[in-house]
Amino acid sequence: MEMRVVWRSLRRRWYLVLALAVLTLGATFLVAQRVGETYEATGTVLVFPPSQTEGPTGDMSEENPYLSLGGVGQARDVVVRALTSKQVGDAFGEDYPVGTTYEIVPDYTNSAPIILFTVEAATPDVATEALSSLIDRVPVELEKLQSGLDLPAAQRVTSVVLTRDESPAATKKAMIRASLMTMAALGGMGLLVIALVDGWLTGRRDPDPEDLAGEDEPEHPLPVSLHPVHTDDPSPDHTDPDRAAPPAVTARLVKRRRRRDERGEAS
Repeated sequence: MEMRVVWRSLRRRWYLVLALAVLTLGATFLVAQRVGETYEATGTVLVFPPSQTEGPTGDMSEENPYLSLGGVGQARDVVVRALTSKQVGDAFGEDYPVGTTYEIVPDYTNSAPIILFTVEAATPDVATEALSSLIDRVPVELEKLQSGLDLPAAQRVTSVVLTRDESPAATKKAMIRASLMTMAALGGMGLLVIALVDGWLTGRRDPDPEDLAGEDEPEHPLPVSLHPVHTDDPSPDHTDPDRAAPPAVTARLVKRRRRRDERGEAS
């Protein structure tokens, strides 16, 4: 369906468009009130390198662990992959109410192996509790990762909590997202339905006789003779020029009139 045809249909059914606008605004307001504000809590965890390293000769050496932060980036990525697995997601969904979501990604704003946690929930208590549960899983995943290596504690990769929100911040992202989706879906489908209904009603409407006359006229006018015509001269076919010719009735017009008469008799 062309946009020009849709626009004409909407102009003819302006009252339906107005009713749709009122309905869409009302539904959007109700959805926004039902979703409401959500609370977002964030936290960061640093994957910490071991405090002792083995030298080329096999001797253990003490060094500043912060100098080796770049070497545990792979361990961080493995922990992130484990925490974003389907198993952890299913367990998280069973422990917390519907609508509670989380995101765990590496913090790419700096070169340190930091994991960024973001939890969004309907209440601040749920957001804080869910954030703590996810952060507490980091040392568990690191222990699973190194359990088969038989390494002493000084040579294991550990984790340190850098930040953790105790008072989640209120946000309206979920409310705005739900409102926009409702407005786009209801408004778009409503306009399409109005255009289709208008096309169906216009097709069922009886044709206007003036429109039929306009359709039966030839597209290009007939040529007009430049020579004067005398009324006294007989016509080539020996007919009286004063007598008007009977109007030509096309087969299309006869068929439409016949259908109109049949509908009148049926009613």
